[in-house]
Amino acid sequence: MKGLKKILKFILTIILVIVVVIIGIGLRAKWKDAHYYKYSNPAGEIEKKYTAMGDKKVTKKEYPSEDSSIGKFVVWYPEDISKSDHKYPVVLWANGTGSKSNTYTAFMKHLASWGFIVVGNDDENTRTGESLNAGIDLLMTENESELSALYQKVDLDNIGIGGHSQGGCAVYNMAVNQPHADAIKTVYAVSATSSYITAGFKDGWEYDISKVKVPTFMTAGTGSFDAGTATSKDQVNDDEKKITQGICPLWSLEENFSLLPENVDKVYARKTGIDHGNSYLEFDGYMTAWFRYWLAGDEDAGKAFFGNNPELSSNSLYQDVKIHEVK
Repeated sequence: MKGLKKILKFILTIILVIVVVIIGIGLRAKWKDAHYYKYSNPAGEIEKKYTAMGDKKVTKKEYPSEDSSIGKFVVWYPEDISKSDHKYPVVLWANGTGSKSNTYTAFMKHLASWGFIVVGNDDENTRTGESLNAGIDLLMTENESELSALYQKVDLDNIGIGGHSQGGCAVYNMAVNQPHADAIKTVYAVSATSSYITAGFKDGWEYDISKVKVPTFMTAGTGSFDAGTATSKDQVNDDEKKITQGICPLWSLEENFSLLPENVDKVYARKTGIDHGNSYLEFDGYMTAWFRYWLAGDEDAGKAFFGNNPELSSNSLYQDVKIHEVK
């Protein structure tokens, strides 16, 4: 009997240890997700600067939406905004398929720490850009409400939009088709769904990037899900021939770059070894620099992309960099 008790005690101890280890791993993963910027290992000096958190402490407020597909808006902004004597530029974010604002919590906090008002929402199907447009409506209302923390603090002349995956379709459609399209000053798209896929999906997925009139930064990873193996839009998925169309292959970046007007500043780049799921995190430093340059007039940030020796072009972590600067 004593031997059986010892065995049971030993088994229970082992189970307890396993549970503690699993909980510990989960907490560690959660902490790492919340502090992702500490694990990005940026290489360039400008990339390092803007990958780190900014100097602003941040807070958030949630706003319910009358549109059930949006659910709610989550707005992050510098904590001391009500005491400030100036307005803050805006970044609105479009979720990837099936994602909500909580997917991007740490990401939006990071942007807000650099002096932006950042707007997310719970729209899981963002492709048309409608939820981005609704976010601008919200900001316009809050900017005029004396009861709002954002009263007269929103710089409506400096609005940028960014999106991941399906959210990439959203930013292009927002900048072209939505009522507030003319309010957009710059666009960022990471791993945006290619025209090969959007043509198959239809139902609001397709976009006409040739009509985008503002500076545009496009990124993707070289991992198999993003890049696939197809080298052109004309190739179809074929298991026998090992041809797969990735979400955002190199040919798609080149196609969109070529379709953007020549009087628009435009950049694309791929990050080596990065794939679709976390690509938005891996480009965060340069994305932040992009928005800082175009929305906050930060000239140092602009050196990552433009000038005689843009840092992005020589950063060893990136490949297939292409830059068109309007002189």
